[in-house]
Amino acid sequence: MNPSTKRALSKLNLIRLLSENPEGLSLEELQKVTGHKSITSLKQELGELYMIEMYPYTPSDCVEIDFDGEKVKIKLPIALNQNFPLTPAEWSLLRELVQKHKSLGKNSEQIESILKKINTVIPSEEWSLFEDTKSSIIESIQSKKILEIMYWKRSGQESEKRKIAPWILWEESDSYLLGYDVEKESFRAFRVDCILKITITEEGFDSLPDSAGEWLNGFKQLFNETKNASQTANIWVTESASFHLNQKMKLNPTGKTKTLAGIDYYEFSTEIKETGWFVQTILGYGKSVLVSAPLEIKEMILERINSITEVRLIH
Repeated sequence: MNPSTKRALSKLNLIRLLSENPEGLSLEELQKVTGHKSITSLKQELGELYMIEMYPYTPSDCVEIDFDGEKVKIKLPIALNQNFPLTPAEWSLLRELVQKHKSLGKNSEQIESILKKINTVIPSEEWSLFEDTKSSIIESIQSKKILEIMYWKRSGQESEKRKIAPWILWEESDSYLLGYDVEKESFRAFRVDCILKITITEEGFDSLPDSAGEWLNGFKQLFNETKNASQTANIWVTESASFHLNQKMKLNPTGKTKTLAGIDYYEFSTEIKETGWFVQTILGYGKSVLVSAPLEIKEMILERINSITEVRLIH
C-alpha cells in the first residue's frame, strides 16, 4: 500500500468511528482504538481530515471537526455511506474476542482474515506522518537503488514521475530528498510531503557525479537564505482549520476576529518559507483560509483559482 493510500485510509477510519458517535468521543477514547502512541499525533491526523479531496466539493464542505476541550465531534454535510455501526469500545471487544478464539487454533485462515478487517478500522500500530516514505528513502540510499517517485509540482496543479538516485534524507525544519535526477541529469531537492508515491526499483547506481559536494553547498546556502529572507503573510482562518494548518506552518495569533457570511475567522501572521508551496497549501483549504497580505500572494491565489475555474468550464 503506497503512503498516500495509507494516509487516506487512516483518515477515513476516523470519519467512520466519529460519525457513529454523534455525541462525540474524547481524545483518550479515540487513542485507545486508533493505535496512536501520543495525543499529539492523533490531533494532527484529526486536523488532516480537511485534506481529503472529494471533487466537486471543497474539503470544508465534506468534513467539519469540532473539539470543545472534552469531546471530538464530526459533522458531515454530505451523507456518507456508513458501513460500520459498532462503537470504538465494541470494535475493541470484538478484536479481543477474535484474538482469544485464535489461541484455540481453529479456523486460523478465517480468524486472520477477520482480524485484518478489524485492524483496518482500529489499527493496532501508530501511523506516523510520511514514515513509510522516509523508510523507503533510507532503504534505497543504503542499498544504492534508484527511486521512482510521483511528485506533486508545487508550481502547478499536476504531478510528474521522476527517477532519482537518492543521496541524502535532509531533515532540518522540513524534510527533503536530495538526489540525482537520472533523466534530467542534475541534482535536485524534493520535499517529502510532496511525494505522492515512492517505489524502490531494481536498478542500482554506483556513485554520484563529482559535482555533488558543490551542489550540496549551494543547496545549504539557498536553504538558509530562504529561511532568513522569508516574507510574512496575514491570513484569516476558521477555528477548526487553524488547528491543522498550524501543523504545516507556525501560526501567530494577532487577536483580531471577524465574521464573513456567517463564518467566524481569526487573524494570524505566518512566515512564507516558499511561495509556491505556500500558495498550493492555502488553496487546499478552500474558504476556510483567506489571505489578506501580502498583495502579490493574494493575486497569485486569485489567478490560480481563475485558471482552475476556466479549465473546469472547458471540460
